Amino acid sequence: MKILVIEDEAHVAELIRTILEEMGYVCVLARSADEADRILDGEGVDAVTLDLGMPGRGGLEWLGSVAGRDPALARRTLVITGMQLGADTVRRVTLYGAGVLAKPFTVDGLQEAVSSQLGRAA
Repeated sequence: MKILVIEDEAHVAELIRTILEEMGYVCVLARSADEADRILDGEGVDAVTLDLGMPGRGGLEWLGSVAGRDPALARRTLVITGMQLGADTVRRVTLYGAGVLAKPFTVDGLQEAVSSQLGRAA
């Protein structure tokens, strides 16, 4: 299974990739929503981890766009954020079917959240 890791902080993206690859997933990294779109258009992925607080087009806007064209992928998305989420943001993420993991996270926390989100989406 291929997971797209959308994260603008290089060290966080590499940490997520390392943990997911140890779980047996293949990972591809994107530093922005636009780069993520190019990856989806070019090669496709099975699941996504998504940082909400990216420069430019934010993660929530990107997730809404994906939910409109590929609702199943939106349900296989795990939002990973250090932002304090307001009620409207939580409602929208939930409406799209994505899961949420707060930063900072532990290795076990990420592994559990990814397994849970992919299991729910199946």
